[in-house]
Amino acid sequence: MNKKSTLASFLALIALLMYSYPFCFSDQKVLNPTTYAEKGYLTYDVKPMGSKIRPLIMRTFAPSLEINREFVLPNHSRGTKSPKYSPSSGKESTNFYEPIDGVPATIAVNLGQTLSYVWDTTECRLLYAWTDGFLDMKNYWGDRESGRRRGFGYVPRLYGFVFYKAQGIHPLHLDGSSISKREAPRFKGYSLGPDRLPTFDYEVGKSRISVKVEPGPSVQTLSILFSTSDNEKMKFQSPNTQVQVIEETAKSLHIVIRPNAGERFSSEVKKEVILKPTIEIGESLYTSLGCIACHSLDGGKNHGPTLKGSYGAKREFLESPVTLVDDAYIRESIEKPTAKTVKGYLKGMMPPYKLQPAEYDSLILFIKSVR
Repeated sequence: MNKKSTLASFLALIALLMYSYPFCFSDQKVLNPTTYAEKGYLTYDVKPMGSKIRPLIMRTFAPSLEINREFVLPNHSRGTKSPKYSPSSGKESTNFYEPIDGVPATIAVNLGQTLSYVWDTTECRLLYAWTDGFLDMKNYWGDRESGRRRGFGYVPRLYGFVFYKAQGIHPLHLDGSSISKREAPRFKGYSLGPDRLPTFDYEVGKSRISVKVEPGPSVQTLSILFSTSDNEKMKFQSPNTQVQVIEETAKSLHIVIRPNAGERFSSEVKKEVILKPTIEIGESLYTSLGCIACHSLDGGKNHGPTLKGSYGAKREFLESPVTLVDDAYIRESIEKPTAKTVKGYLKGMMPPYKLQPAEYDSLILFIKSVR
C-alpha cells in the first residue's frame, strides 16, 4: 500500500469515527444532545421564514390536509398499515403502524406572512396555499433542545390560514381535456427568476409546461402564469374555485384564483380556545380571514355584499326566499356560504370557514357594529 492510499484510509477512518460519535471530540467528553444544544451548536430554526424579496424554498414532506387522494394525488403510491415488531420477543405484534399522513417530494415556498404554498412534484400541481405562517419543522428536523426528530409521524406541521386547497382532477386542461387523462406528468425541476420566485417545469407527453405562482392583487388570492411549448389551448378549471382570466395567448395563460377554503392551523397540538367573544376579536378575524378582500365596510360593492348596515336588513337571494340578516343567517353564511347566494353576486365565491364558537360570535358582534 502506497503513502497516498494509507493517508486516504486514515482520513476515512477519522470521518467514520466522527460520524459514529458526533459528540466525542470536545474536551475528551461525550456530550449529550442537551449539552450540545446549550453550547449553541444547534443553530437551525424549526420555524424558518422567507420574505417577499428573499423567498424560502424547501424540498420536504408536507401535511396532506385531508386532500382527496383519489382525484388530487392519483400518481402517488399508497402505503398500507404494517404490524409492529417487538425486538425483545422477535415477533410481530397484533398492533399496527398506520401510514404516515404526509405527501412526499413536495416543494414548500414561503414569502413571509404574505403567502406560503406547496407544490407537488409528483402530480405537478399546486396542493394548497396559506397566509400568516409556514411550516413548523420540529417533527422533521428535531427539537433544538435535544437534536432529535420525531421517530414516527415526522411530517412538518403547517401553521397559518389556508385559503386554497386543490380539489378534483388536475385543473390544467390542454385542448379541452385535463392532463390527468394523459400520461402521468414528469417533473423536470425549477428555475429562479430575478425576483427569486421559482418557475416549475414539467412534461406531459410531448408538451413542456411552466408554472409560476405569485401573490394575487388582493388578500388571499393567487396569480398563476402557465406557459407551454406547444400551441395547445390552456384552461384552468377546478371545482368550487373562482378563476379570473387575466391574459390568454396561444402559448400562455395568466389567471387569478380566489379562496376556495378557509381554515386556520396551529403548529401547536392544542389551539388556544377563545372563551369570550368580542368585537375586537371579530374585527381582527375580518382582516386575518380575508373577509376584507370581498366585503367592504363603507357600502362599496365588491365580490361580496358590504357589511355596512347589513345586520337587520332584508336580503334577496337567487334561489331562496327573502331573509333578514340576523345571527343565524350570518353563522350559516360563514359555515355554509353556498346555502344562499345574494342576488347580484356569483355563486360559490366564498369558501366555508371552520372556526371556534366564540370566533363565529365575535364576527357576528363585529358585523352588528358596522353601521
